[in-house]
Amino acid sequence: MSDYIPIGIDLGSLHARVAIGSVSSSKTANTTDTQPLPDVISNAQGSRYTLALVCDDIDTDTNTTNGQEARHIFGEAARRALAREKKPPISKDPSSLVQELVRSSSSAADKDDMEATNKGLKAVAFFSHLTELACDASGSHPSKMKTIVGVPVNSTIEEQTGIVETVERGINHAFEERSSDKDIKDLKKKQKKDGVEPYVMAVVQDPIAVCIAHGLTEIEHPGVIDLASSTDESASWKNVLVIDWGASGLTVTHIARTSSSSSLLYIVKTITDTSCSGTNIISTLAKHCASMFERKTKVSGVLDSKKSVHRLEIACESAVRTLSRAPTVTVAVDGLYEGMDMNVPISRPRFDMLVNGIIRKAETLLQTFVGEENEFDFVLAAGNVCDMPSATTLIRTKLFPNANAGRGDIPADEAVAIGCARYAASALSCETHSKKIDGCTRKVKTCPLSIGICRIENDKENGDIESVISNTAIPLIHVGEALPVNVTRKITYNNGTDSWLENSYIAIVQMGKKKKVIGKIEDIELEDKSFEITMELSAAGELTLAVNGEESTTL
Repeated sequence: MSDYIPIGIDLGSLHARVAIGSVSSSKTANTTDTQPLPDVISNAQGSRYTLALVCDDIDTDTNTTNGQEARHIFGEAARRALAREKKPPISKDPSSLVQELVRSSSSAADKDDMEATNKGLKAVAFFSHLTELACDASGSHPSKMKTIVGVPVNSTIEEQTGIVETVERGINHAFEERSSDKDIKDLKKKQKKDGVEPYVMAVVQDPIAVCIAHGLTEIEHPGVIDLASSTDESASWKNVLVIDWGASGLTVTHIARTSSSSSLLYIVKTITDTSCSGTNIISTLAKHCASMFERKTKVSGVLDSKKSVHRLEIACESAVRTLSRAPTVTVAVDGLYEGMDMNVPISRPRFDMLVNGIIRKAETLLQTFVGEENEFDFVLAAGNVCDMPSATTLIRTKLFPNANAGRGDIPADEAVAIGCARYAASALSCETHSKKIDGCTRKVKTCPLSIGICRIENDKENGDIESVISNTAIPLIHVGEALPVNVTRKITYNNGTDSWLENSYIAIVQMGKKKKVIGKIEDIELEDKSFEITMELSAAGELTLAVNGEESTTL
């Protein structure tokens, strides 16, 4: 599988990012944190993000598309084209953004509708453009791309399917553009014989991708289990709060995992507030700058000019990014309105005062998670707004001062793309990736109960045994862990007693509401200080046990 290139795509509501991972030689799918950090690629302008905006390439003289085939322009060039055509800015009319194009084309009742078809073609052209960027950055071919796509946490199945189909068509279009007729014919013959192998391996919800980016799906096990200790030292994190604060709004998601030794994550609760969006922050700064400009030049109607609003919003977006790392910035636009230039200095305290209302709304939303019964081990940030100092202070200092912030080398605005690329690299490293699966969905079987190990004295009665299991048993296989599962641990008993196995035995026990002994380890010498145990639970529910590398026994 090393021939394939793992790609992660973050299709945000305003910007898109593409990350390229590297396939590890490890065959373990649950150790994503051991892989190198993916690279977020830059576009032709040198930016590590591309405005997810598509427009037709219109000849301004004839008001027609250039060439016989419809051509498209992307990113900031598309926004400048909207300004030239005096169309509403994307803050007022987001219909040209890629997310809206995919949503409109996939939800159209009439699939033959010309307008919906054109929107779908625009979205396909955008993903073809991203694929071209990935090919140029990796020196590879579209046929080698294996992609994981991030999707909003509240997206429907229909929307996710629409994104996957559009990305597939986009990569296929890039393949046709970069391939000869012979290569295309050979691919079609192979697909007819072996079936179509998709370019998109899976979709992953944005908050889950953030957790993967920070390495929280890595399974951590201790080298030695001490039966004299009543605590499970293998447990690491249990609850994570992901704060995704981007252009479309503030989405806060509580994530947990099925067990402390499982890489399976699930969403407990998620809340979204669109009034705290980055778009509203840009609009607030744009209104302030327009007001200061009108007061200085004695004119009015700046915000009524669509072209002026386009240029003003572009300048304000750049200013907000600059204020994340500098104390002051000047919002400058040449010839903003009626040939007059605008230069409005903005300090960070002034900016914080302007957006104070939005920050307070965000604080109200986040406060609902502060008093949660389960304290958060990690609080992870994603989205451009989280880079603002006022947002960072709110999250890290005021509300969650004791929570771990995750890896420091993961930029908040690139976390989703990096997580998707790491997930793709992990999937390609796994041997099971090459196995064909009937149907479009693979159901993962999980362990219905926890199975552990403990030391029990021979004279314990049934009632006492349940108490011993409850107080001293340490789980080896956790409830909710994906099956099949295989664990190997070294077992010892460090309480200063040489004869720790005298008048006692090592029991394999069922944990949970119903506690009982399901097996005993009896062939251990009294003078042994430790032993190694290997336990395997199959997908069919068969539990086998081996001690010190000897032949396995079915329990």
